[in-house]
Amino acid sequence: MLSLLCLSLMIAPAAQAQTVLSANDAHSILRNGVQVLPKPLKPDTLSVLDRGADGLWTVRASVAVPVSVVGPPTALVLTPDGRTALVSSASKADPARDRIVPDDRISVIDLSGDRPRVVQQVTSAPGATTLRITPDQKHVLVANGAGGVVTWFRFDGRRLSDRTVITLPGAAGFPGGLAITPDGRRALVSLWKGDRVFVLHLDGDRVTVDPHPLEIGPGPWNIRLTGDGHYAVMGILGHGEGLPGALSVLDLTAAPIREIQRVVVPNAPEGLDISSDGRFVAVVSQNGSAVVPTSPHYHDRGIVTVFSLSGGHLTQLAQAPGTLWPQGLVFAPDGTSILVQGVMDRMLRTLSWDGTTLAVKGDTPLPGGGADIERQR
Repeated sequence: MLSLLCLSLMIAPAAQAQTVLSANDAHSILRNGVQVLPKPLKPDTLSVLDRGADGLWTVRASVAVPVSVVGPPTALVLTPDGRTALVSSASKADPARDRIVPDDRISVIDLSGDRPRVVQQVTSAPGATTLRITPDQKHVLVANGAGGVVTWFRFDGRRLSDRTVITLPGAAGFPGGLAITPDGRRALVSLWKGDRVFVLHLDGDRVTVDPHPLEIGPGPWNIRLTGDGHYAVMGILGHGEGLPGALSVLDLTAAPIREIQRVVVPNAPEGLDISSDGRFVAVVSQNGSAVVPTSPHYHDRGIVTVFSLSGGHLTQLAQAPGTLWPQGLVFAPDGTSILVQGVMDRMLRTLSWDGTTLAVKGDTPLPGGGADIERQR
């Protein structure tokens, strides 16, 4: 009996391994604050990440698939079993005109083998960005920034079907961030240009839009929810002024939903995550790295900030340098590292985190500009 117990303890960590993915945009770089095509042009990719013996997270395998840096860095989601991923693409290269143009593709990726492979590709609407799977795994919701709409798909765990286009009241204003409550009955969608957040009511195949949005700005962006669905933490991006950004805490139990706290962070918060235990919030800010280099607000490197989260209240704990034009950020599955992507340096930065101290552990290369990152949840 003792030997069987020891064997089960040895096997347990491997069984609990969780998947982490990076979507890498190879068709976008910044030149004087403007997104342009790099030369030579290479394929976008989706990469499976592993933690190395040195503690650094690295690329294990990649597959060519359309992805984009446009929109919040949340255009990537995994099924709870980690066997399937969905990734959207808000922009693509138009080499004939030497331009970046809107895209509308969603790809379904099989992760069950040694290497990821594309098993389906469908169209959503122009500027397809953040996507989320409902808790019952029967539907997928997509924000489409350039299209100004939300799309709703049926999902059987392997394939998407029966697209429905959902319009939002008034001028849509770039739907970007999305979150679905744990009970699967509501979703939040942030309108970056519209400075508002709409509540969607979900009931099977039926989606209705609450006509009374939460007016909030400037530039509501990425949205993450606490595990109990009580609070939402949302990045306030701004509108390209190079000014400081913010994190907004929303009380989702209030009727109507209301903002209960706002804390200042460096310019343009992008990647945002809540730790698995719900105790910490981490965010990476562009810190002026996407503005024109001659601007007084310009810095080449982003900043990662970590907060404690208790009773819906954020308290800043630590900061550390981020990547060059940072995008996605997640806590590693075990919570002892934070992973941050860079577009211009095409690097994945691993930062160590022990609940008090945040420190740069090292950088590893990505096959393109890090645009979205996600872990199995």
